[in-house]
Amino acid sequence: MSYKLYTPAGDTRVARPLLVMLHGGETGLDDLALSSQMNAAARKLGWMVLYPEKPVRDGEQGEWSWYMYCHQQRGRGEPAQLASLTRSVIAQHQIDEQRVHVAGLAAGGAMAAVMGQTYPDLFASVGVHSGLPYGAVVDASGAPSLRRFGRADHEPRTGRLQGRRTLPTIIFHGTRDMTVHPSNGVRLYEDAVAGLPGSHRFENGREGGRAYTRRTHVGPDGQTNAELWLIEGAGHAWSGGDAQGIQADWQGPAASEQMLCFFLHHPASH
Repeated sequence: MSYKLYTPAGDTRVARPLLVMLHGGETGLDDLALSSQMNAAARKLGWMVLYPEKPVRDGEQGEWSWYMYCHQQRGRGEPAQLASLTRSVIAQHQIDEQRVHVAGLAAGGAMAAVMGQTYPDLFASVGVHSGLPYGAVVDASGAPSLRRFGRADHEPRTGRLQGRRTLPTIIFHGTRDMTVHPSNGVRLYEDAVAGLPGSHRFENGREGGRAYTRRTHVGPDGQTNAELWLIEGAGHAWSGGDAQGIQADWQGPAASEQMLCFFLHHPASH
């Protein structure tokens, strides 16, 4: 698996946090780095950022296979490849293993959700931007309906999260996303807090020219379990990104900085 690794300046002997960033289907890792401006946000905090590239054979699409059952399982398919790559980078560099996180855009966001479910021992928390929920479909036939309407024709959701420890998750989604229905972001949030004690808090605000609603689930101990940012008028693009990027909405709140802030407060509990 090809990849690029961003390493900020500083003492390489000091263990740093690592963020694995997964690109969307139509754009590659270079545009994700540009659109999200995650490297600039990571540089301020001294984080490393790993950008894997999905291996593509002739005739295949360039998006992660988040919708296929064989790529939703631990030890199989793309999740196994991504976990192996992440562990290899950890072994080769000074990485704080309590602070390894995964995030992505669109299909990459959906695969980030898969990684959080299949490798909760490797990652501490998850970020999903304009993505889709884990396990809502198990083959390619259900993906178009899930994207367009936020529901699949035949949804194999029963018991899919039983016995799994859901990681802290932060979600961003534009309310005018015509590629991935915003209800997918809502379902990601609901999955992240399912069965957890606590309460929901709501906040309305405006940043960078766009209004947003932030929903937060707070446990009895005061710890945040999940955040959902619904960005008014935003489409299928990384909020607060670089206008030169193919999939960036420079008008919205800075998703990269907000994700890193969330990750900072959620080191691994294992």
